[in-house]
Amino acid sequence: MKNAKNEKIGLLVIMGTKPGKEQAVKDFLLGGLSLVHAEPKTESWLAFQINERTYGIYDTFEAEEGRQAHLTGEVAKALLANAGELLDDFDASRDIKTIDLIASNHKSGNQNNGLLVIMKAKEGKTGEVEDFLQAGKALVGDEPATLSWYAFKINANTYAIFDTFSDDGGRNAHLTGKVATALMENAPIILEDFEASAIQKIDILASK
Repeated sequence: MKNAKNEKIGLLVIMGTKPGKEQAVKDFLLGGLSLVHAEPKTESWLAFQINERTYGIYDTFEAEEGRQAHLTGEVAKALLANAGELLDDFDASRDIKTIDLIASNHKSGNQNNGLLVIMKAKEGKTGEVEDFLQAGKALVGDEPATLSWYAFKINANTYAIFDTFSDDGGRNAHLTGKVATALMENAPIILEDFEASAIQKIDILASK
């Protein structure tokens, strides 16, 4: 992965598999990597697994042109063509979420596992949430084992953090580090109904 990126927007897709289709979805995602390598305007593309039957794709772009090229590209076409057979209650208009990046930090390394945290700002607290996420970029810069860290906005009051590590040691170091500590301290003030269970551990299946 390149260290220097100018990512500004992205996509987040969470999908549940139909019973018995877990391996087929995993194979589909692994096969998608070669397709996105042929998309020069797709800056980052990560396929991941949340649990036995829940998978996802996270990708980033410099501009809307790149995002639209991806949405009309081979991976998206294949996803929509196979959704009826492989995915449980998948609705592209609902489940393919367009996002705006707030901050990101990158280091080189093999991305094997990660974290996904989705959080909702309390009414009137979106500014504080965005300030917190901006400040987090500097903190993760001091975490050598945090390979990628993205903070982004999903809609008017929903935000997320997506980060990656090479192993459990790096992930655990992050979970006991300054950003995670600050998140739990600030959550009662700026976030709505936030609990530690919102911090989801994920496995990275493939990444560009």
